[in-house]
Amino acid sequence: MRLAHYVTMGSECTASLAKYLDDMDKSEIGWDVRIGLTAYKSFSSRDYLNAQRLRCRQMYFHDKIFEKADAIVTPMTAALVRYSIAGNFLGLPAITVPVGYDRSGLPIGLQFIGRPWSEATLLHLAYAMQEACTKDYCRKPKVYFDILNKY
Repeated sequence: MRLAHYVTMGSECTASLAKYLDDMDKSEIGWDVRIGLTAYKSFSSRDYLNAQRLRCRQMYFHDKIFEKADAIVTPMTAALVRYSIAGNFLGLPAITVPVGYDRSGLPIGLQFIGRPWSEATLLHLAYAMQEACTKDYCRKPKVYFDILNKY
């Protein structure tokens, strides 16, 4: 599913930016974006269609899960970003809430993924979970960078 996600997002990104890319000053964008855009251009229409077939198949499996459950719950840490792909790739609503810290002092979260149009349910679940974990979360993590504060 991860590769299909990259093909979908990359193809759609490249298609939406196509008219700007040739005139864009390459020095205005980072090397990582330039590499990504170059890789995205290599995807064919066949790659995109195959990704959409996989997306359709994954939606079928997720629909089956949602016949028996209100939400899918996954862990969220920087090392486990792979769990965030399903919501994005399938267009499902998702919310992540902080629930504590790992042994290194880095934050841990739980992600709730819901069926289409279940945002209210997800907000209730997230609120309840965050309230249950508030005592541990009220402090700053041991490793903290304020990315909005200018240095």
